[in-house]
Amino acid sequence: MPVPGSTATPLRATALAAALLLAGCGGAGAGGKSGGTTAMAFTPIAPGTFAVVIDPNANVPKTEAAFRKQCAGRQDCTILAWTKAGAAAHGMPLSDQQTAALALRYVHRAAGQDEMMWDCVNFPTAKAPCLSKA
Repeated sequence: MPVPGSTATPLRATALAAALLLAGCGGAGAGGKSGGTTAMAFTPIAPGTFAVVIDPNANVPKTEAAFRKQCAGRQDCTILAWTKAGAAAHGMPLSDQQTAALALRYVHRAAGQDEMMWDCVNFPTAKAPCLSKA
């Protein structure tokens, strides 16, 4: 069922999930404990906003570096990350379920005020503020 106010369809969400998996996101070895990384597929879901699926065992510093690189040179940029492709957003606004499943939110502002917030329950090594899981 589409999110209210979104033009996305369930078929489109399934296609996004499949594309993210084919791109190597969300599967074993995508930045896992071995420290390796796989190219992340940053999918635009709104102007200046991207969705991405990261490995549940993602290397925190490498993931943060990839997010900063994606937003480099942009005025304002937001990246939302999930560890399960089926939970990833395909449009805005986010549903309650998508918000609850969020693993990482990165906001880059032209003024240089970046904010990286992790799901600290699932990523206890992250040195950033934690996402609220209300």
